[in-house]
Amino acid sequence: MLIQHLRDRSEGVFAKILVGLIIIVFALFGFGSITTYLAPVPKVAVVNGDEITQQEMELAVERNRQYQLSQDVNPLDIDEDQLRDNVLQTLITRKLLSQAVEDMNLQFSEARLEKEIIDTPVFQINNVFDSEQFQVVIRSSGFTPMSYRDEMRSDKLLGQLMSAIKSTVFVTDSMIRRVGSLSGQTRDIAFLRLDLESLLSEVGVTSEELRSYYDANLQSYETEETVDIGYVELKLADIIDEVEVTEAALASYYTEHRASYSMPESRRVAHILIESSDDSDREAAKQKAREIHQQLMSGGDFSELAKEHSDDPGSAANGGDLGFSERGIFDPDFEVVAFELDLEQISEPVLTNDGYHIIKLLELEEGHEPELEEVRETVENTYRESLAEDLFISRSNRLSELAFESADLQGPAAELGLQIKSTGHVSRKATEGIAGDIKVMDAVFSGDLLLDGNNSDIIEISQTQHVIVRVNSHELGKLQSFEDVKESIRENLIRDKASELAESSAREMVAMLESGSVTRFVADQYGLEWQVFSSADRNQTDLDPDIRDHAFTLPRPAEGDKSIGYTGLPDGDVVVISVTNVVNRAESDLIATEMTGIGGFLASQQGFLDFQEFQDNLSGISDIARTQ
Repeated sequence: MLIQHLRDRSEGVFAKILVGLIIIVFALFGFGSITTYLAPVPKVAVVNGDEITQQEMELAVERNRQYQLSQDVNPLDIDEDQLRDNVLQTLITRKLLSQAVEDMNLQFSEARLEKEIIDTPVFQINNVFDSEQFQVVIRSSGFTPMSYRDEMRSDKLLGQLMSAIKSTVFVTDSMIRRVGSLSGQTRDIAFLRLDLESLLSEVGVTSEELRSYYDANLQSYETEETVDIGYVELKLADIIDEVEVTEAALASYYTEHRASYSMPESRRVAHILIESSDDSDREAAKQKAREIHQQLMSGGDFSELAKEHSDDPGSAANGGDLGFSERGIFDPDFEVVAFELDLEQISEPVLTNDGYHIIKLLELEEGHEPELEEVRETVENTYRESLAEDLFISRSNRLSELAFESADLQGPAAELGLQIKSTGHVSRKATEGIAGDIKVMDAVFSGDLLLDGNNSDIIEISQTQHVIVRVNSHELGKLQSFEDVKESIRENLIRDKASELAESSAREMVAMLESGSVTRFVADQYGLEWQVFSSADRNQTDLDPDIRDHAFTLPRPAEGDKSIGYTGLPDGDVVVISVTNVVNRAESDLIATEMTGIGGFLASQQGFLDFQEFQDNLSGISDIARTQ
């Protein structure tokens, strides 16, 4: 909404001429012509002659970045080069798969696509599809309704391709039984645990070692460069509270925007689809649709005939029911007829790109235009916000001017009634408050602010929060003295030596056990005690998972013998593990449900590998040129 206000203010002579020229170009040649008249479209890759544009790349990069941020990833932890490389590779792979889909002539009908959109929970309010909600959600991800439909259709077709490849996988019963037998295997597991903490007192470090380590790792002991950021912020939420609304102004606003608060007509329709993908089978589809229509006119049950004949699997099982929808969702030819039907009326067969539809109107919800009192709170909040937005834009522009004109923050703060705030000293890795915004940190560590002491220009933290910043004080990173960090180095080196001692002792114990030493003798030599778990399985919950998992990687010992190994644990301890008495589950003990589950898992894993191999083969035989 803020951006729209800014656009509304672009009313200069040059702007009007430019807009006029653009309108003429669009009117004469269509929307695609704008790139032809302004500039060539940059490309980042060419895949078998098909281009991947810079615009596609930037949209995909931004979506990926926003997804990572939504997962609480620190913006500073995002490797921009790696991000862009991964996104480009994904776009290339997607292009290859899309070309394969096209070569195979896979199809996903408009009716099924519309059904998928209508049934998507995020597009619904109170379990009913809402067109405004649909628009808001897709715009937030950088889509238009058409581009979203194209993307969704592509996803569905790629899903068909993946399913087709995975469906060729088969797993033999003998393989399932073998895996089931191994997965149910039990082992007698015993281990000795070398406690790292108990070894700390057995090692020491010299002054020479401490100094040598410090000298070799000076960079690790430099403090971070920091800045104390002074700033003033302009927030839309603060301005909203200032706005006063009169009854007359509110009534006038509602009259002007009444359509925005009206409930459009919504219709619940059902259909029977007879698909026809090309002209060759269109006549046959038309004839079948007419026959079904005749049955309906003779008293046939619409729901039953839809279940029996409709080629739309998404709705056929529900008697062809497509649920409630407003205008603008279905194919225009379908929609024109659907919104002219009377209750319970059945249409003649209607031709669309998918084939022939027979449509029935099941329910009708009339449009409703509420009086102001019915929606007063919503209208007043929206109106108040729109007035605040005007003030916000005006003050933001003035704040930008004052930031340039002023030598400090006092002038801008005084004129606009804002408070001067400070972050305190923060480093480049800060994540809290405005210091967590990468644009702010880029500004304060720039020469313009850091060296010249200027105010920044307006920085958009969000569409509703703008700030100007300056550097109050700056502290360079400095090398900590040896004396300040000596004890920290001592602790680290002692732990490292204790860890090396634990691992060395573990190797010695393994060697002793493998050479035939008695297990109790080995334990006594190191003052340890064996802990034993008999018939432990792969899901043994009372056994440390790191110990359990390593025990199941050791080779199966010969009858009456043992298998020995050792592993380090996350806390620094080291364990020596002995495995004896390995018993596989009897294949005859597997029940049908287990066989089915194991078979499904193995097929899924193999299907994934087969699909990956298919992708790799496509890459190998394709002409792929990166231009970035």
